[in-house]
Amino acid sequence: MKNIFKYGIMAFAAVTAVPSCDWTDPEPVGTHYDHISEADPDAYQQYLSNLRAYRNNGHKQVYAWFANQTSFSSQAHHVGAVPDSIDVLVLTAPHAMTQATLDEINEKRSNTGMQTAYVVDYAAIRKAWSLHKELETSEAPVKEWSAFMADSLKVALGYFDNGGFDRLIAAYDGKETVAIDPADKEAYRVEQEAFLSAFTQWKKNHLDKGFDFIGIPAHILDPAMLADAGVIFLSESANATNRDEYNLLVSRNSVEGVNAARFAMISPLPVLDETMASVGYWGSDIIAFQTAAWSRSANVKAMGLTNLADDYYNPSFIYPVCRQAIQILNPSAR
Repeated sequence: MKNIFKYGIMAFAAVTAVPSCDWTDPEPVGTHYDHISEADPDAYQQYLSNLRAYRNNGHKQVYAWFANQTSFSSQAHHVGAVPDSIDVLVLTAPHAMTQATLDEINEKRSNTGMQTAYVVDYAAIRKAWSLHKELETSEAPVKEWSAFMADSLKVALGYFDNGGFDRLIAAYDGKETVAIDPADKEAYRVEQEAFLSAFTQWKKNHLDKGFDFIGIPAHILDPAMLADAGVIFLSESANATNRDEYNLLVSRNSVEGVNAARFAMISPLPVLDETMASVGYWGSDIIAFQTAAWSRSANVKAMGLTNLADDYYNPSFIYPVCRQAIQILNPSAR
């Protein structure tokens, strides 16, 4: 795949290779290149056929977090421009799905087999409730936590069908319970079950859709809650400082009843904000490359890449870090 992560005529090599790449070409200002679908429609259709077959060949999957916008001010905001070799595009604003975005998602899904997902995050719901409580008045009371969470879950889960998504991701870190007293542990169990059981029920009603999890499996009191998770992202990996920590996280979370072969690490891509120049790096090493190399040799299911839109901007080749990380994780067969 490395050899076909090129623009222009080099893209033709993809039709006979494992198609973990894409046809999205950079277009410098003032210069126009015909898309490969126009230059050679037959080759492009063969490429798409190979790519759809690639989805089911047992490769390690790539999830990428994408900040979808309500308007397109640049190509970086277009779903249609993201690398085809991403398996699951995780949209960060499921409540803000425009028809233009839905059209691009549907075309991407139809052509390449790429899926879309979004995250429902316990911590975000809890934070929203806390903020509401701070502003609470006698004239505008706030529901108690359990009712607020239930209502928030109903709203969040409702985005799924309206947004035409393929997968749903539950995010829940929980906490260590070894040292807490039995009464507090029982209250913790009840609250944890109230959150996660919503996804268990959702899955029963969406048997043809995918479900994944982000969190700390060692903190889940009933591992059966994770039985439906196709991929289990270890949330602490997003803050890891080296590859050895990944091994520790796998060991820590390899608890009875949890399938460690479904684990995946999350890696931040570098960002454009100069005040956050260290994001995406371990010293001089790009984290995504390190994560891809580790994931390739480890018995894990996937890897996740955040900050995808920031990776678009490159004068010679768009999404360079994402593409190279995918190449490292799933090298070309040729």
